[in-house]
Amino acid sequence: MKPGSFFIQFLMLAGFFAAQSALFAHGDEIHGAAAAAPAAGTHFTVYGISDRYELTLYYPEITDGKEAHLTLYVAEKATNRAVEKAEMTITSADDPSMVFEADAIGPGIYALHGTFPKNNTNALQVQINHNLFGADLIGIQGIEVGKKLHDDHTNEQGNTMPAPWVWFLAGLLPGILGMWWLSRRRSRMLTAAMLLLSAWFSAPAFNPAFAHGDEDHGPKTSGNTFDASVFVPKETQFMFEVLTQPLTTSDYQSAATVFGNVVAAADGLGVVMAPQNGRITSVKVRVGDKVQAGQVLAYLVQNLSTSDQVAVTSSNTGLQVQVETARARTTAARREVDRLKKIADIAAAREIQAAEAEYAQAQAELQVLENMALSDNKTANSRSLVLKAPITGVLGSFNVVPGMEVFGGQQLFSVTNLSKVYVEAQAYPQDLPFFQAGGNFTAFSSDGSGKQARLKLLTAGQDMNAGAQSVRVFFEMENVGQVFKIGELVTVKAQNVTGSRQLAVPNSAITEINGKTAVFIKQGPEMYALRYIQTQSNNGIVTPIVQGLNEGQTVVTNSVYEVKMIYLNQ
Repeated sequence: MKPGSFFIQFLMLAGFFAAQSALFAHGDEIHGAAAAAPAAGTHFTVYGISDRYELTLYYPEITDGKEAHLTLYVAEKATNRAVEKAEMTITSADDPSMVFEADAIGPGIYALHGTFPKNNTNALQVQINHNLFGADLIGIQGIEVGKKLHDDHTNEQGNTMPAPWVWFLAGLLPGILGMWWLSRRRSRMLTAAMLLLSAWFSAPAFNPAFAHGDEDHGPKTSGNTFDASVFVPKETQFMFEVLTQPLTTSDYQSAATVFGNVVAAADGLGVVMAPQNGRITSVKVRVGDKVQAGQVLAYLVQNLSTSDQVAVTSSNTGLQVQVETARARTTAARREVDRLKKIADIAAAREIQAAEAEYAQAQAELQVLENMALSDNKTANSRSLVLKAPITGVLGSFNVVPGMEVFGGQQLFSVTNLSKVYVEAQAYPQDLPFFQAGGNFTAFSSDGSGKQARLKLLTAGQDMNAGAQSVRVFFEMENVGQVFKIGELVTVKAQNVTGSRQLAVPNSAITEINGKTAVFIKQGPEMYALRYIQTQSNNGIVTPIVQGLNEGQTVVTNSVYEVKMIYLNQ
């Protein structure tokens, strides 16, 4: 055999025999190097559960006779909320005289200090009281004093197979011997047969298999099944505020969702227009001022054209002529009365009375004409007009300044009253049954700020938007605190006035994994499970469950995303 051919066959056979070794690298581990073992546990964990409270106790290796430092997590059973400022008395179940001190080190987290006298399995009695959740007595079992966290003779993976380098050497030696034997035989068929046999035995039945991707290691259920568990340490739950809620069958009201915007009410918007051409002489308010109806906003001096000025002059001249004529008549009547009184001895009494009556009438006519002249003169000569607020409200933006020339019909000011506004929404015909008088209507801000307000239905279905084929619906809103602004986009939830008994979960509890709707249910103090569900349309607050959950189960309602990430990365 040629030296080159011998060398190639040697490498092929040595590689095939070396392939008998087991390969353990998988997942995110580094292939070809020794895989890093999972982080070893740093504490033991035991639990205590009652109807009110859920206790999780972390403790390290405990040596008898030495002070032990334990960490206790106290949560409310139903909501998993951390219980702060709880009053606790902790004693040993075997020796009531052995008392443990509890110091609060965080919300719902307490550091315990005490000494266990000997190595055995102990139990603690926790007497707890809280002003919101009440008093309870809870036992914590299984505290093993003297137990070690690590066993140097135990492999964390449960792998008892020899190291890969041992398998490599064990395969390399038969390969060398086989190559030497084949080189003496010089048979191509025999060489091919040995290659096939070595390939057949390169994956023996005893090679261990490990899970990949989102599968768990060992017998646990994989993440792609209907129900998969996820371990969430209690300290992580408290850090992310993982909250839960027990499921109960309750009255469920279906709802329709429509979109709209806030518009001014009929008496909620007032504008001030310039009555005629003129010049602003004074502005008495600023933007954003709260004004009352009738309050002076500004003064305007009107501008008169030449024809208007001629008309005013002509009117004043004609009236002045009438006044002068009345004055002359009054003077003549006065003289006649005086003359007759001087000759009263010979004048008839009837003549004197007639003269006095004529004089009184002339005086009255003169007074009327003088008043008319005075009034018209003031109106014509005093061209200043007062601009007042039409309604009570807040003054909007304006650019009116003293000396500014304005024209008749120009908008100068706007006053808005947001204490009561309208909401205009567009509803499709299939949603109209939800919009009935006496229904339950709520507006939510579309910007995610959490603002909401109750609505009163004014009218629905009177006209249709031809383009969108939707019906315009009007609501009235008592805008408490004036949090909603004119033009703001809102989402309107219309709940059915009649309800039905259904199992429903809060919308915040629902997530999506692999395109499927799911929730996380609580199985234990630190154990949760993914559960795929089938749902109906939600009403904006809760979602009815068709399949996948049962009454009495507890679902995660807050920090669902964090639990989901822990599940996907486990």
